[in-house]
Amino acid sequence: MSDARTPQKKGPEKTPADDRAEDGPRDEAKGTDWQLVARIWPYVKQHMGWFWLVVIMTPIGVLTDLAQPLLLKEGIDGYIDNGDLRGLLDVALIFAGVVFVGFLTRNLGLYALQVIGLRALAKLRQDLFRHVMGQGARFFDQRTTGSLMTRTTNDVEAIYESLSFGAVGLVTDAFFILGTVISMLVLDWKLTLVAFAISPVIIGVVNLFRKKLRVLFADIRRSLSKLNGYFAEQIHGMQVVQLYGAEKRTRDAFRSQAYHYLDVYKQANWWDAGLYAIMDGISALAIGLMLAFGAWQFEMGAEGVTLGLLVAFVDYLTKVFQPIREFSGRFATIQRAIAALERVFGLLDAREEIQPGQVPIDEARGHIVFDGVGFQYGPERPKVLHDIRFEVKPGEVVAIVGATGSGKTTLGKLLQRMYDGYTGSIRFDGHELRDVQLEDVRRNITVVHQDPYLFDGSVEDNITLLAEEIDHEQVVHAAQLARADTFIEQWDDGYAHHCNERGGNLSVGQKQLLSIARAMARTAPVVILDEATASVDSITEGLIDEAIAELLARRTVLVIAHRLSTITKADRILVLHQGRLIEQGTHDELMQLGGRYKLLVETGFSI
Repeated sequence: MSDARTPQKKGPEKTPADDRAEDGPRDEAKGTDWQLVARIWPYVKQHMGWFWLVVIMTPIGVLTDLAQPLLLKEGIDGYIDNGDLRGLLDVALIFAGVVFVGFLTRNLGLYALQVIGLRALAKLRQDLFRHVMGQGARFFDQRTTGSLMTRTTNDVEAIYESLSFGAVGLVTDAFFILGTVISMLVLDWKLTLVAFAISPVIIGVVNLFRKKLRVLFADIRRSLSKLNGYFAEQIHGMQVVQLYGAEKRTRDAFRSQAYHYLDVYKQANWWDAGLYAIMDGISALAIGLMLAFGAWQFEMGAEGVTLGLLVAFVDYLTKVFQPIREFSGRFATIQRAIAALERVFGLLDAREEIQPGQVPIDEARGHIVFDGVGFQYGPERPKVLHDIRFEVKPGEVVAIVGATGSGKTTLGKLLQRMYDGYTGSIRFDGHELRDVQLEDVRRNITVVHQDPYLFDGSVEDNITLLAEEIDHEQVVHAAQLARADTFIEQWDDGYAHHCNERGGNLSVGQKQLLSIARAMARTAPVVILDEATASVDSITEGLIDEAIAELLARRTVLVIAHRLSTITKADRILVLHQGRLIEQGTHDELMQLGGRYKLLVETGFSI
């Protein structure tokens, strides 16, 4: 709609998708990492049975890992040194049992964790979809389809993978590291202090890399969103791209965005690999220091320093530095999740809903009054409507005409409550439109769009839009009134005939007739007819004229008119110019007036 558009930025490397991604809201939730992660809890606590299974199995698995080095020490110092093979066999059997219990508990915990993650994030994805579906038109004006798709698919998937295997793994590793440190301190506090003498270095390195990785992963999510948005937009507009020979420019722009995404991802991988390498080196250094100190104590004959103790310490350090080494990978997934959480909950926090009214209207008569209505699409945008005043009585047909950008379509969208924020008053059956329940507004006012949108599905589904209250007989009757039955009955599968996305396998005229049938199938007393201007053959045009005549005869109709043949059938004509109502009357009255309407008829309309 021309009224709602802003001038697009110019430049060889820019696209409309780029502009919206840069100028539109980023929708990123604020808060610390823990605050963002905590917002997942309401989704997790709905599955407390599985959650407690994770809570129970996780520490048992940690304890089995902590017990293994102690069993090694006992086997070496207590039985190998003494040549007690019977006792060594008992320790070996216990060791095998501990390993089996650890394997069982870890797998049970992992299964429970996956169940929680899949169910919780399925609910999160449903909440995202419900939230987006409840937003007003202004919300979608500011955001690309690709961005919304990325947040409900890729970002939610990133949260699942990261939190299921990153956050929980991090907690498990923390328990294991704490248990290892305690066990080592109990065995020999001196060796423990030497082994962990370089822990401040570890903390400093991890903190530095954490900050950098968070910035990079947030940039990755934004880059992917822009890339998906551009791709979706070009696919939808591929015919225009091809007809105007813009394939090379489109490919170049896509390549530029794809390489930006690649560059950011490479940077993140470089920092991630660097953290892993540094942690690997630090772990080797810690083990070397501990062995050197332990060997020196052993040579000095220090009390309690035995071969079994050193083997246990090496096993502990090998085990403890494994999660520390993997911490870089786990932390990278956590940062990926945090970036995704910022975007997902930022979208959930974005509020552009139409405020619901409380006044019910069960059976509307279709009495409409615009009283001093003004409107602009945003605080920084110019007004598109100024002090509009008119009345539409029940059963009346009113046509709205005017040049492109005069505000015709905006009037229809305000009446449907696609936008809030108008000044003045719009009354529907005597009630202020803002006060009427939103579902009653949408149930009592239907629309036939200028560019009808058909979904991937059957003809019947496209007419009913899956409304259960519309049965097959009503669908057939609506199609007959709309003259759509003339081509539907020619198909072997009739009303089960499959329509491709956007009606790609139907003609323009067929899509228009199905759109009229969609309106006819509903009992809404008010219809907004955004009359199509597309050129069709004379037979189809005749069918469309007959269908429109049926529509005009049965409802209160507000016609956003483009053809004189439809305008002359209206009871009254409203003439808009630059957002103002400047003339109104019948066709003959306005022609005699010799004003703006006569000029439009002479220059813009065709019979």
